[in-house]
Amino acid sequence: MIRFQCESCGRLKGEGETWILGFAAENIGVTSARREISIASSWDRPRAVESLAVHFCSNECRATYMTALFGDNPETLGGSSTSTKRRIKRLVPGAVVDTVVSEKSHPKTKRRTVVRRKIA
Repeated sequence: MIRFQCESCGRLKGEGETWILGFAAENIGVTSARREISIASSWDRPRAVESLAVHFCSNECRATYMTALFGDNPETLGGSSTSTKRRIKRLVPGAVVDTVVSEKSHPKTKRRTVVRRKIA
């Protein structure tokens, strides 16, 4: 017997209830770490039993989970905070999913001026 439990509040899914299905992944590399959650367009029982699947009973529980996971800006290795560059809104049946994508700024390039002399 398989039980589906809400990732946020712990409530169990009943027969015939409409729930939100997502897939969470975390990739930790040598120089960076990345977390992401993809929300499925509909509940799919075969995909809901996959190892990376996350289940939510309501949009409020999904928003609570996402805020806990992505709420603060991560720090870089040097200790500086990353800045938010853009927001992506996706439509889910009965809700709008607001995703924040954070990127660290690129290093500034320096321009050098070279004085050229005429050869006589």
